[in-house]
Amino acid sequence: MSNDDNPYIKAYEREKRARLEAERQLEDSSRIIYKKNQALEESYEKLKSQQALMLKQEKLATLGTLSAGVAHEINNPLAFVSSNVSTLQSYLQLYQHVQTLLETHYPGETMVPTLRTYLEANDFEYINEDAEELLEDTLEGLKRVASIVQSLKNFAYDQPAKRQSADINEGIESTLKLLKLPLEHIEVEKHLAPLPNIDCNPSELNQVILNLLTNAADALNGRSQPKISIKTYLNGSEILIIISDNGCGMPESVMSNIFVPFFTTKDVGKGTGMGMSISYGIIESHGGSIEVNSEEDKGSEFTIRLPVT
Repeated sequence: MSNDDNPYIKAYEREKRARLEAERQLEDSSRIIYKKNQALEESYEKLKSQQALMLKQEKLATLGTLSAGVAHEINNPLAFVSSNVSTLQSYLQLYQHVQTLLETHYPGETMVPTLRTYLEANDFEYINEDAEELLEDTLEGLKRVASIVQSLKNFAYDQPAKRQSADINEGIESTLKLLKLPLEHIEVEKHLAPLPNIDCNPSELNQVILNLLTNAADALNGRSQPKISIKTYLNGSEILIIISDNGCGMPESVMSNIFVPFFTTKDVGKGTGMGMSISYGIIESHGGSIEVNSEEDKGSEFTIRLPVT
């Protein structure tokens, strides 16, 4: 019997052809999966790049909103620093004149009455008292300017990948300094419990706090007795940040979409619709969570949970 008629040979050939076909299909499938994986990695990198760009754009939009308030806050201490320095200059001229008189006529006794008259006429006793207060006010004004500028730098400083040990309460205080003007007619109630430092990106977390406080201020527009409450405390292995207001609140339809990208209830040109979405992503990237509870005409409450690391 020839090989062509041998059923065992035929079965072997069929099995061989099937195996080769299966190997070819497997190779084709592997090649397709590899190419799709490459395309997926490229898309992922593009998505990360776009997310970083959106974060910067949202931060720039917020900085634009804050600029007027920051300028106002800086102008106040600069105004009395400038006034104090001008007054101190006039005081210095009087002291320089006294020094000239002393160097020219001392110890001649005939100049003593003249000096006494000069000192009394220019009220040197008051100058001595006022000069010290002027210097204290000037130093306090410079500290305020430095604090405002530092708070702005902390918010604007871009550290997309850098983590460091930081105090959440310090970030909240720093952000409140930036929002002093937008919140000047709002009662801000703080209950900041002592917290351990956590490993985080302070600039990103400050942006989340700023977004929540800015939205709360908008929700309080036109309300009587507007109030924002900020509370922090340690709950086991988590830090909780609770920001609530007695503003206009949100219906269920808005609350369910609050973290959706580009969703906004603000007028055109007044919001990017990315603030809460970016905030959600920032908290999630820190291993935490953010929740919202709101009721129309009664206010809103946001709860942030961050793991202690």
